[in-house]
Amino acid sequence: MQELHPISKNWQLPPPDRAPLPSPLQRTNLRTLASRAGRFEHHLMIVGTVGDAQLEIATASEPLYFAHANISDEYALALPTGDALIDQLPLRTFFSDPVLGDDVARVKHAVGDLLLHPYGWLHWPGRLRPPFAPPDFGPVGRRALLSLVFCASQQLEPGERPLCVDREEAFKISREPGVPMHLVHTLSAEAQTLARVGNATMELVVAPRAIVAENGCYVCVLAGQAPHAVCDLIHVPAGAELVATGIERALVITSPAAPALPPPSSWQEVPPAPFARFEDAASAQLPARLGELCFEAVDDATVRIDLAGKSLGEAPRYWLARFLYRLPLHDFRLGYLETYGGFFYDDRGADIRFGVRGHDNSVVPRAEALGAVERAYRAVAPPGYTERLV
Repeated sequence: MQELHPISKNWQLPPPDRAPLPSPLQRTNLRTLASRAGRFEHHLMIVGTVGDAQLEIATASEPLYFAHANISDEYALALPTGDALIDQLPLRTFFSDPVLGDDVARVKHAVGDLLLHPYGWLHWPGRLRPPFAPPDFGPVGRRALLSLVFCASQQLEPGERPLCVDREEAFKISREPGVPMHLVHTLSAEAQTLARVGNATMELVVAPRAIVAENGCYVCVLAGQAPHAVCDLIHVPAGAELVATGIERALVITSPAAPALPPPSSWQEVPPAPFARFEDAASAQLPARLGELCFEAVDDATVRIDLAGKSLGEAPRYWLARFLYRLPLHDFRLGYLETYGGFFYDDRGADIRFGVRGHDNSVVPRAEALGAVERAYRAVAPPGYTERLV
């Protein structure tokens, strides 16, 4: 039996001794993958690839600590975990102008809602207000949310979108023209095409008899019963058929132009750390450099960011350390990220830029990025910081 991450102890997991599906079908469970003891917070772990698109899952017990401008349209779905407390959690995502940084929209959503994070805009789920203190979970303890993301693996501008809004009142528009709006509650909506990324589509199916696709597909079960379980992810190769008895609702991800590739290694093992977690190696001292940027301590909670002797701004040390660790965890392939205080990272060019929005930036060659980020991470992390959250 797998060792569970303590934050996921309230999730409902399928029995570990379930009989496998008939060959050549392969099955995992996203709750099971995301509750493994070695997994990382806010790690977009790839669990399937279909044509231009990939499926990723992310686990989080803290609000996201950055705004993200992805390299394609990104569709995010908070999946049910079986933990009644977390599955009723109200969620909120902010959309911002990528140049000015001001908010253009906010959406209130919930577990089961598929939300479009449109290409070309910044999206920030769960943004905190100053002074950006880490959350205190009190007597209920930490609980983990599980999300499924459908996006591209490389720069890909969107084509035609199947835009639909189940609840217009969920959106608050701050500026016109606003972002393209797409919000579908997958646990109650009728069968439909939910999303397109390049040559791949995501379909919502309801009470299917069987699922088959010319080039194969991935199927994510949203509601059902034995022999299937909620959050099962099933790879159906080209020419194979999934008998769907017991499946009440599911997502089917397929492409008419490319195969659904076999399951990645993440089904079998947790992806490795880019370097040792903060608590597993020696810390470093401030001031510290990242390219030409210099981080200097203001106090235990805050650093000042300087360039050539000029102050660019300040950032909270806790969230900055979280931010820095996730860059190599995703192999420096994230697009544009921005954390509290306006500190940003941009890997969309040949090399990587770090800076503060509206001020200045420094370039770090990709070949030097891993070492430079680790040194900065070990210096900016505040006293008592840890990557292992319980």
